[in-house]
Amino acid sequence: MTYINSIPKREPKISIGLVLPEDRKTNLIITIFSSKYLLFFDQEKINFDQDELSIDLSPNGILVNNKSYKEIHIKNKSRNLSDYIYIDNVIAGRGFHWQKSISIKVLGDLHISYHKSYLFAINKLYLEDYLMCVATSEMSGNCPAALLESQTIAARSWILAAAEKKHKNLNIDACNDDCCQRYQGIANLNRESIKAAKNTKGVILVHNNKVCDTRYSKSCGGITENNENVWNTASKAYLRSIVDSKIDTNDNVNSQEGFRQWIKGDNASFCSPKFIPENELANFLGNVDKKGHYFRWEVTYKNKELTNIINSKTNKKFEQINNLIPIKRGSSGRIIELEIKGVTDNHSNFSIIINSEYEIRRILHPEFLYSSAFIVETNSPCDNNENQFTLRGAGWGHGVGLCQIGALGMALEGKKTKEILKHYYQSSKMKNTYA
Repeated sequence: MTYINSIPKREPKISIGLVLPEDRKTNLIITIFSSKYLLFFDQEKINFDQDELSIDLSPNGILVNNKSYKEIHIKNKSRNLSDYIYIDNVIAGRGFHWQKSISIKVLGDLHISYHKSYLFAINKLYLEDYLMCVATSEMSGNCPAALLESQTIAARSWILAAAEKKHKNLNIDACNDDCCQRYQGIANLNRESIKAAKNTKGVILVHNNKVCDTRYSKSCGGITENNENVWNTASKAYLRSIVDSKIDTNDNVNSQEGFRQWIKGDNASFCSPKFIPENELANFLGNVDKKGHYFRWEVTYKNKELTNIINSKTNKKFEQINNLIPIKRGSSGRIIELEIKGVTDNHSNFSIIINSEYEIRRILHPEFLYSSAFIVETNSPCDNNENQFTLRGAGWGHGVGLCQIGALGMALEGKKTKEILKHYYQSSKMKNTYA
């Protein structure tokens, strides 16, 4: 955790992984759209007569024009939006159900090397140049200023808090994707998102003289979650479960029947269609977000389909699944401990316990389940006398901290940046650091 007095007095530079070894890339196409850059191959300055670099990985290193190198460094001396580096075929939504490949334009420097037999690309740039891109990668530039400013302050606080250090082994501050926070370069920028970054330059959230570890997710579904119920971390006063509406209700959502009644009830949360109709939501989401119902959703599996998914994700040998039993729910109703009961291929009863919100979502979907806030309904047998399981759920994501769609609903209603941040990060305060 970062203390306030350790924040640089001047705007720092950060390192963001764009292409990670886990992406298993062996080829990259890079085009330099800038006249103000220097090119180094193995730390030797090169006068290259092409703007496009086709980079392949060979047994001897990085291959460019039939010559091998250990590393390539493109140093961009300009911060102008017209001077950028274009990178083709970069993964977005890494490991999630919306994964796809996109092309990105980035400011700052680009360092390309290889790690564990695959290409590794790092973008090193000024923090504020990074942040103005995060807001319009996480959400659309069409969002109101209060949402863009809130998102920017949360993103700044999160990366300066440096609490997770998910990619410490790669010596980078964060990756470009949902595992950390989305960064898709300058292509999605508009006047409003640039203004939001400038208006909040250096502003962070603090608690007890420390930078807040400001987590956020796409949709809380109506109630946010306590951080310790999602990650193995100490409870944080500013990451407490809150009801995402004007009125704090007393719904007992951590009980099975209480959650069942709540999820089927009439809910006027900021992230609900009562604030942002489903048919208008796409205008405000990030360009890689999957179209769907974020507030309430359902997934139905035939027994054999669910059995195959669970077996592939757990390496178990269920012959069929008999039941999915929520054992423990968090403060938002998210399941944090689940029992999977079934029968093995020798007709013996068998069960496993999943005690992680993340693992529950990973195991119960071919890619990744939207949320662990769901009820389980076992439907009557269908074809071939095979029963079905329907998961009826709320929200997209872990649900801790700021609810992006809820913050959008608040902004559309006229709430200001400070009100939004105070709502989601209670016990925190806004503070100016560097200017």
